[in-house]
Amino acid sequence: MEQAWQRIMALLSEHAPATAREIRPPAPAAQVERLQDRVGIEFPPELRTWWALMDGVDDQRDHGSGNRSGYLIPNNYVPLAVKRAEDEYARQSQYPDEGCCTPDGTHRKQAGENSFPYCSAVLPIGRDIGGGLLCVDLRQGEGHGRVMEWYASEGIYDSNWTSVSEILDEIAERLDDYVHDRELPYREQHPAIDDGELSWP
Repeated sequence: MEQAWQRIMALLSEHAPATAREIRPPAPAAQVERLQDRVGIEFPPELRTWWALMDGVDDQRDHGSGNRSGYLIPNNYVPLAVKRAEDEYARQSQYPDEGCCTPDGTHRKQAGENSFPYCSAVLPIGRDIGGGLLCVDLRQGEGHGRVMEWYASEGIYDSNWTSVSEILDEIAERLDDYVHDRELPYREQHPAIDDGELSWP
């Protein structure tokens, strides 16, 4: 993950500096620990690694100003700072899926299964402009650590990524393809960079 992140930051710094400037320094370890204590489930090592590399983007300033430079993740997700992840978790976990979340803190559904309206073992790590969330599934099962998406109308459902590291690998690969203007498979598109801001098709 560290190598993928170094590639991403090098490419952004050279080709999309406005986006590179939005990315915050590593998250304070005490904030990560506090969030894990609140959730009560061990975080996947790769999530800890990512937050040790960066503390997301100030998504509230980004959204409020109309500045789109913080949309680092494909499908135009802003990576959340640990504090904002905690805020979103506190808000959404008030509405647990009664078919999954039990009063004693266990979960009937396995990681990777859909849930509605929310599941208290799913942790937000990104937000899009429409209010949707990108999350990591902390439930038990083979899908532990899988990346899920959430919308109020749909609840939690599977994404295109199996892990946080897969997100970073995709960002690095697609940025590299863009910089070198490589031909893409049918229907795939390069990201765009305008005035130093990265955006995704």
